[in-house]
Amino acid sequence: MPSPSLPPEVRRSAGAYLEAADRAAPGLVEGLYLHGSLTYGDYRPGRSDIDFVAVLSGRPAGHVVQRLGEALAELGRHHPRPYFDGLHVTRADLTGPPADCPDVPCIGEWEFQPVGRFGVNPVTWHELARGAITLRGPRLGPGDVWADETALRAYSHGNLRDYWRPALAKLRAGEGTVAAGPTERAQGLTEWFVLGVARLHHLLATGRLTSKGGAGRHALTAFDTEWRPIVNEALRIRNGAGTSAPGYDTDPAARVRDTIAFVEMAIEAGLRLGP
Repeated sequence: MPSPSLPPEVRRSAGAYLEAADRAAPGLVEGLYLHGSLTYGDYRPGRSDIDFVAVLSGRPAGHVVQRLGEALAELGRHHPRPYFDGLHVTRADLTGPPADCPDVPCIGEWEFQPVGRFGVNPVTWHELARGAITLRGPRLGPGDVWADETALRAYSHGNLRDYWRPALAKLRAGEGTVAAGPTERAQGLTEWFVLGVARLHHLLATGRLTSKGGAGRHALTAFDTEWRPIVNEALRIRNGAGTSAPGYDTDPAARVRDTIAFVEMAIEAGLRLGP
């Protein structure tokens, strides 16, 4: 069962998942590993999601996948937050590159996909390889999980170009709506964009993975001082600390403008670093 050293809501959700999955398909889930913010010591109750990889005893048949989805739906009904986001693979899938992994059962923000690719990427594989939290099954050691630093850099570079650039264009197109909308949504977008892009810049600049918090701290020193207010605002939102800086409190549109400007700058800076 989950370690007592984990945050209570993580122990609760992971334990409930294992119980529900075992009832639905006994013997199917032979390994459960957590990665993401928990492994960086950067988990934030009320803001962080739980990132998991379940290792299955074999490739499940369709009716078994359906029962697995029902087990996750049960977990979501009883414990809606934090999200329990992850994927279900075999041990053989982890020994090769994610590109060779077939579509698998996965879930993100309680949207279950019987066959999908949520989380099937080099970041997940590398986080497992660098030190996943083991809740069931043997610890993952050298050779158990594929890792290739060149492929990780190429993936991160492509992610800036193919995901974050289009996402930024959508944010820019809806700038006025976001600024005039609910404060919580606008703040969430600032945290997501600023720290998400900063994580990729950190990887391309240093060759190391980091958490969202680590990415924010990197951005405070990697970029000019003019960007510190919006980076500190993103960190403040993530940490759930206090109120916004006076400028953002009285002018929510300024937060959106500064978010857009920072993200545009950081994407281009990351792309210049090359894959």
